Amino acid sequence: MFALSSSKRSVLAAVCAAAMIAAASACAQDDPPPEAGRISYLSGNVSIQPVTSNDWGQAYPNLPIGPGDRIFTDSDGRAEIQVGQTYVRIGPNSDVTLVDASALNINFGIAQGSIHLHSFGLWPRQLLDISTPNGNSEFGNAGDIRVDVLLSDGATIFTNLGEFADITAAGDFRQELDYGQSLELGGTNPVYPQWLQPAAPDDLDSWSQQRDQQLARVASFQYVSPDIPGAADLDASGDWQPATEYGAVWFPRGVAVDWEPYHNGHWINREPWGWVWVEDESWGYAPFHYGRWVSYNGRWGWVPGPVNVRPIWSPALVVFAGGHFGGGAGLSVWFPLGPGEAYRPWYRCSPRYIDQVNITNIRESPRVHVQNTYVNIVNVSNVTYVNQTRGATAMRQEDFASGQSARSVAVRIDPRDMQQARPLAQPEVAPTPRAMLSRPVTRPVPVSIQRPELINQQGRQISAKPGATPVAAPVRAAPPIRPLPGRTIVAAPAHPVPNRPVGGQFPGAQSGQPGQPNNGYPGGPPRANPVAPVQGIQRPFNPQVNQNPPASNNYERQQGPQPVAPGVQPTGRPMQPPPNSRQDRPNYQEEVRPASPVQEQRPVTPEQRPAYQPEEKPVPPPPNREAAPQQQNKPQPKDQKQNKDQKKDDKDKKDEKKHD
Repeated sequence: MFALSSSKRSVLAAVCAAAMIAAASACAQDDPPPEAGRISYLSGNVSIQPVTSNDWGQAYPNLPIGPGDRIFTDSDGRAEIQVGQTYVRIGPNSDVTLVDASALNINFGIAQGSIHLHSFGLWPRQLLDISTPNGNSEFGNAGDIRVDVLLSDGATIFTNLGEFADITAAGDFRQELDYGQSLELGGTNPVYPQWLQPAAPDDLDSWSQQRDQQLARVASFQYVSPDIPGAADLDASGDWQPATEYGAVWFPRGVAVDWEPYHNGHWINREPWGWVWVEDESWGYAPFHYGRWVSYNGRWGWVPGPVNVRPIWSPALVVFAGGHFGGGAGLSVWFPLGPGEAYRPWYRCSPRYIDQVNITNIRESPRVHVQNTYVNIVNVSNVTYVNQTRGATAMRQEDFASGQSARSVAVRIDPRDMQQARPLAQPEVAPTPRAMLSRPVTRPVPVSIQRPELINQQGRQISAKPGATPVAAPVRAAPPIRPLPGRTIVAAPAHPVPNRPVGGQFPGAQSGQPGQPNNGYPGGPPRANPVAPVQGIQRPFNPQVNQNPPASNNYERQQGPQPVAPGVQPTGRPMQPPPNSRQDRPNYQEEVRPASPVQEQRPVTPEQRPAYQPEEKPVPPPPNREAAPQQQNKPQPKDQKQNKDQKKDDKDKKDEKKHD
């Protein structure tokens, strides 16, 4: 192949940029989400309820999560869901749903329990929402927030550990939540807001910090986009060879001599993609949903796409094949796509999507040329694929449809038969219930099979599933509001929170002893920042690329004062609302703030706590008109200096005249 000309590079850059905002166009309305969730970690008993089922199954690592899939952690359970650069750490006894996901919005719903969500970066104009039974939290940039839904108390507590969060609820309630602030919402409609003293970090926070620290030194981010889930797992399981004719290639370690990609795993069926491959290896997520595979010098290696683009997720980058195979009739056969080869989705999508899912996963190299479009290429039937005769896996169709392990039930086929194989548009099998829930639960799930009812960004009620119709939140008399155990009610903030601390006590956090550091989280020593901006994306810091890690998203570095970015005040708060704020949404209405729910720093009894009334707006104090002229005439330090300089000049002139 040949290298790109400057004009073709421009075309490629333009197409990659367009991929970032795919869902903004009308033609992308039928396209699947550009990202999928992934169970990146779990311990204990964790269950999953797919969007198309009322039954529960057992969750396991690397299981892809689509819009509407629901996760429940038992009393001993803990799980992490990753969507791009967003990590949702779920504590025990928690009910969490990936309600929806698109290039413009990621929405998690939490019906009970606790999550610690840390997002290191979103797509352009993308918003992230956390819906609860009491209210919603939203931000449009990197964020770090703790959410606790206390089902028995009918309340939700939002604690912001990042730059900014926007809290909304029924009745046009809206409240900005700054760093270090904790807000309780009781009831639904009406809602009862209450400022709280942030609680000391617990096991969920400590675990979330440990997970963040593991992302701080990922060497693979030199070669892989940080938006690829599972890329951080590649360091410990393989090696990179950067200078090949395909570009950088990753080779797995510890695999058998006859190991082949898309062989050690099974197929599941997940909306809206249909058939999705799940690899068995612990590192087997990124290399099976992004990039391409190649047999290089006798070893299978993975070739990722460009580093500085946001790639589109694929359920499996394979070709399904049909034909006459010696293993018998009724076989499902597939093989991995090689570098530069076109991927043909077997689910509904637009031509624009076909271009994006290919271009963002193919890297230009001396052996690979990136086309301007792949729409016509995927419809060509007489294509010879590089892996067609040496990487094919076959199994009976009934085993395929029921989610059986391909390695356990694989059928051997003659490579000569694969030479005459023809590509299929989609697998010729229909899914069975086992394809959606391949593993039964180990114990009953103690929650209703009905989808939870949550409050969305506009303060309306939705069911925790994609495409749910919002309705007005029903007016319900809230039960008697009880003081929350271990929580202290505080006065409403009178001014913006000061700059984040370098170390020591978290502002206002409760601790075992006064002044006791919280083991570095959230108020202790600063930590290395896992992300740094690289050509328009948030990229995890790599010591081999940058020897000076940037200041953390949540803590300032201790080595001297930090530079202030243009357009940012010294406090670190944006002078203007972020570009992805709610003002960008259609039909956005101006913010309505409630009167301070608490006027004194003392506990409030249930009878004293008011419901939020949207018509109650805070009245600013009248200006001191008598003091204003005095204030204007009062010399300022700069004016005083100018006056002294002027007097000195006048004195010098007089001395010169006298001397003359």
